[in-house]
Amino acid sequence: MRLPIVQFPNIVVNSLDWFRPVFTTEEQVKHFCEYVTGLIVGDKATITVINELFMNRKDPSALNRFLTQATWAESELNLRRIQFELTRLRQRPVSARAGRLILDDTFAHHTHCSMDGLAYLRDHTINHNVWAHDVVTSYYVNRADQFPVDFRLYRQFNRKWEVPKLQTDLARLNLTPSRAGYQRHLLDLLSFRVREQLFQPKTVLAAGWVQPAVRLDLPFSVVLFDSWYCRKTVIDAIEAQAKDWVGACPKDRKVLVQNRWTQLQDYIRTIPADAYRPYRVGDDVYWAFTHVLPMQHLDRRRVRMVASYPEQVNLTELPNFYATNRKDWEPHRVLLTYCDRWPTETFNEDVKGHLGFEDYQLRPLLGIRRPWYLSFVAYALLSTQGSPGRSRWPVPRQYASTGERCRAVAEELVGHLVHGIVQQLQGGDPPDVILQTLLA
Repeated sequence: MRLPIVQFPNIVVNSLDWFRPVFTTEEQVKHFCEYVTGLIVGDKATITVINELFMNRKDPSALNRFLTQATWAESELNLRRIQFELTRLRQRPVSARAGRLILDDTFAHHTHCSMDGLAYLRDHTINHNVWAHDVVTSYYVNRADQFPVDFRLYRQFNRKWEVPKLQTDLARLNLTPSRAGYQRHLLDLLSFRVREQLFQPKTVLAAGWVQPAVRLDLPFSVVLFDSWYCRKTVIDAIEAQAKDWVGACPKDRKVLVQNRWTQLQDYIRTIPADAYRPYRVGDDVYWAFTHVLPMQHLDRRRVRMVASYPEQVNLTELPNFYATNRKDWEPHRVLLTYCDRWPTETFNEDVKGHLGFEDYQLRPLLGIRRPWYLSFVAYALLSTQGSPGRSRWPVPRQYASTGERCRAVAEELVGHLVHGIVQQLQGGDPPDVILQTLLA
């Protein structure tokens, strides 16, 4: 049994001045408070479950319309959230040299259904295909502060697979022609053409986040990414904004060695173990070899390549490869900077595990995007429980993680409930009446 919520938590109420201008009616503001509160304290972030959390609740269709039909701009909501985060960030001296923009993507997993944009994708963490939305994200880190910036949904489109399928379907239709069959084929052709025109590779989506981050005046100097995004499209977009970059590098990238293009995995096998040097990064020791080499996929641009083994050199296995445009950086700085990419991984775990990022069950794309943006808002509001200017830092008290911050809000709501019951008893309401109201 869930205890009813009788009052919104302070972190929601105190932030309303930031987000109220996004909405056109007080009813929308109320639904905003309900949904964000439900994301933080609910055990499942579906409309039905969130609606049932509240005392004197209405039909859940009202909350459904708020997410799928109501007129409000989720882009403006996100912009105001970013300004909310930047205001906290600037409560302390901020250096752009310490700022990092992280390009990444994550899966929001689902079972096979008719949701817009759902695709059958390879999940390399479990090594098989899954039904999911693939969300390409940009994330900001500056020392102790961190927050998501924005996202785009990757829309799957495989021309090599779809064209033969259309041809096969047409050949089958010509053998047994029918008016309904030709109508279906025409619709398939129109769908194919629209999806072909809308399709953008993940690298293009990720590259498109660099310029908006600069326009938002986010203080950062380095862009970080994993090996998937170590491509010319992304790196050109970064360098066009005069930013540095550090990224993991695929082992099959070709470098110029002695006037011959050689894959990194082949080149590194020619390097002896005594060429590696130890570097301490935090509590760990990495053995690294580095060299500045031209890369074929970057039109012969010279980059610093770092090959690294954790703990000890093991030439029977391939090391991890990293690359950066900063040819003057030593391996220690390259490795230390790349480690700043880790917060995006913990963020993905937090919003999925605690803030309902995968719990939505709405089919239209608008009703999918809005819950994601609202989960970003919930993440931002939880940051207000930290020290000023250190929004996600594990503070030396009870709110050390996102889960504990959510539990702190739940405890606050229990306090509101108890206080409300005491007030009703003092006002002369019989206990049976109060209980019936709570269980209604």
